[in-house]
Amino acid sequence: MEKSTQKSLQQYDKISFYIVAHADDWQLFMHPVVYADLVATDCKVIFIIITAGDAGLGEQYWRAREEGSKSSVRFCLAPLGRLSESTGERNFNNHGIHYWSVNNTTSYFLRLPDGGLDGNGFATYNYQSLSKFRAGGTGAIRTLGEPTTYNSWSELVTVMETIISVESEGILNRWIHYLNPDTTVNPNDHPDHLLTGHAIQAMQLISSLHQLLFVGYSVRAIRGNQSLTDLFWKAGMLAVYEKTVYDLCGYSTLHENRDLYLDWCCSSPKFLRVTASSGI
Repeated sequence: MEKSTQKSLQQYDKISFYIVAHADDWQLFMHPVVYADLVATDCKVIFIIITAGDAGLGEQYWRAREEGSKSSVRFCLAPLGRLSESTGERNFNNHGIHYWSVNNTTSYFLRLPDGGLDGNGFATYNYQSLSKFRAGGTGAIRTLGEPTTYNSWSELVTVMETIISVESEGILNRWIHYLNPDTTVNPNDHPDHLLTGHAIQAMQLISSLHQLLFVGYSVRAIRGNQSLTDLFWKAGMLAVYEKTVYDLCGYSTLHENRDLYLDWCCSSPKFLRVTASSGI
């Protein structure tokens, strides 16, 4: 029998969480930091994708986006050796959450409704959104796919916190990466990006994690600092994401705004580092 490339818990010296609103956020805004973690032999990487990123387009589209994120991970890991994958559902605080694991990384897909650029949601999913949910305007919020219900903003925050606690058990060097919800630092970003950041900062354990807070949409203006190697891996991650989504549902993400995605692809990341104050 071929030996699995997956490591036991004791073999990881570091864990890095990448918590984003949409399935392509980590590739667009957090490279090359995320790539370095993915290919590090001593690092466990956990992606938590908060929304389905459905844009009101239905199940075939948002499931294709999830597969696109998986393709980006495979693109980074496949050159290193055999891939060992598994998928299923795990229960956190009585909420079933879909997961996919490969080698040293696991992705959790919470599948909350996409709020859109205006934060109002879409008719397809009854105009639910993170913006309305946090403000208390929609009561409970129901996920897509195999549905589960979150009855309050604090309930969602607690589920995220539970995932972090379970996955980081036994690992002292813990990092969390997300888009900065401070609009003075991260202006004109997607509401779902900002709300995901607010949820992260509401977690009680946040001070025990080293944090990198990234700039989102406005990072398109930052050019010139990427090496050719970094540009290759970022362009590759986006290319396999784009191809997977198109192959599965016929939708071209780049067709939305090719020049905008080119700017994001060529941009260098900008982030604020916050050192953990306790628990490390």
